[in-house]
Amino acid sequence: MERLRSSAKKKKKSVLRKVIDFFVKSEYHAYLVGGYVRDSTLGRESIDIDVVVEGDAIAAARKLNEKIKGKIVAYAEFGTASISVDNLRVDLASARTEKYKSPAHLPHVFPSTIVEDLNRRDFTINAIAMSISRENFGEIFDPFEGLADIKRKLIRILHRNSFIDDPTRIFRALRYKNRFGFKLEEDTERLMREAVKEGMVKRLSGQRILNELNLIFAEDSYGETVNDLSYYGIFAIKRNELRLMPTSNSHAFYYLLSKLPRNSLPLSKKEKEIVDDFRNIDEMMVKLNKATKKSMLYTLLSPVAEEVTEAITLIKPELQEKIKTFNALKRINPFITGKDLRKYGFKPDKQYAKILRKIFVLQIDKKLASRREAIEHLKTLRKK
Repeated sequence: MERLRSSAKKKKKSVLRKVIDFFVKSEYHAYLVGGYVRDSTLGRESIDIDVVVEGDAIAAARKLNEKIKGKIVAYAEFGTASISVDNLRVDLASARTEKYKSPAHLPHVFPSTIVEDLNRRDFTINAIAMSISRENFGEIFDPFEGLADIKRKLIRILHRNSFIDDPTRIFRALRYKNRFGFKLEEDTERLMREAVKEGMVKRLSGQRILNELNLIFAEDSYGETVNDLSYYGIFAIKRNELRLMPTSNSHAFYYLLSKLPRNSLPLSKKEKEIVDDFRNIDEMMVKLNKATKKSMLYTLLSPVAEEVTEAITLIKPELQEKIKTFNALKRINPFITGKDLRKYGFKPDKQYAKILRKIFVLQIDKKLASRREAIEHLKTLRKK
C-alpha cells in the first residue's frame, strides 16, 4: 500500500501530481481508481489516469483543465470527461451505479457513491480506489479484496451475472489474465464457460467485438489470448489453424478475422478485401510453392493485398525468395499504363487491371520486348 501512496506523490511536475494537487485543494471527493491503482500495486507503469468524482465530474474536469491546460472532451450523457495532456489521458467520471435492462446491452447509469461505483466494475483487481481528497488522502477502498487477488494473481469477477450482463468481460478477463500472467479464479472460469455456452458473445454487436479484438491485439500477449479464444470456444477456430498465425500482431489480426464468419464485423472495404485474401492464404501458399516462372508468381500475387504477401514470409520462411522475386517484379516499369488504355479507346472499368496485368505478364515472359510491341498488342485487344 505504501508503494501506491508514494507513487501518487512522486514527480512534482507530473500530470498525476497536478491532478492530485488540484483535488486535495478542492472541495471534491475524488478517487484514483482502476488501472492506475492496479498497476501501481503491481509496480507497473500506468499509461492513463482514471479519477472518479462523487458529484459532477464534467464540472470538476473543466476546473482541473484550467490547471493542466490540456484538450478536454466532455460526454454529458455519461457524466464523463477526458483531458489529453503530455501524451497522457486523464479520464474523469461521476461515481455511478449501472442497471442492465437486458443481457449484452449497454446499461442505464445512475449517480452513486465510490463504494457503489466500485461495485459495478468488472474484476476485483479493478475495483480498488485511493482517495485524493483533502480530508482522507491515501485512504484505500477495497470492498472486494482486489489487493489480495493481485497478490494471489487471480482474475475474479464481482457478481455471478457479470459475464451475462456484459459479455465483453469475457474478452477482458482473458486479456488481463495474459497481460499479468494471472489465472482465472475457479468460479470465474466456470461462469465464463457457462456464458460462452449460452451464446452470450453472439449477442454482442459486431462493433463491440471488434473493439475488444483491437484491444487484444494491442497487447504483447495477444498470441496467448487468441489461443484462449479458441480453447474456451469463444470463436470456432481450430488449434492447428492458429499454428499458422503470423508472428506480427497486425498480420495476425487479419488472419484471425479471416477465421470468423463473413460480414460478422463492421470492417471497411479495404479491410474486407484483406480479410478475404487471408481466407485463401493456405491455397495461395500451395500454389506459390509450385510456381516456377516469374509470370506465375506475378499472376498469383499481384491481385493479393500486400499484408497477405508479407504474412506469407512470416508463416512460410521457405517462400521468402519467391516473395522477394515478386516484389522485384513490382518495381519494373510496365510498357503499358492506364493512360494508354484510355488513349486507345478502352472504357474505364474493372477490366483495366486485368488487361494491364496480362500485358505485364507478357512483358515479364519476354513475349513483348518493347513498348512499341506492347502498343501493337493492345491494338489487337481493342479490335476484339
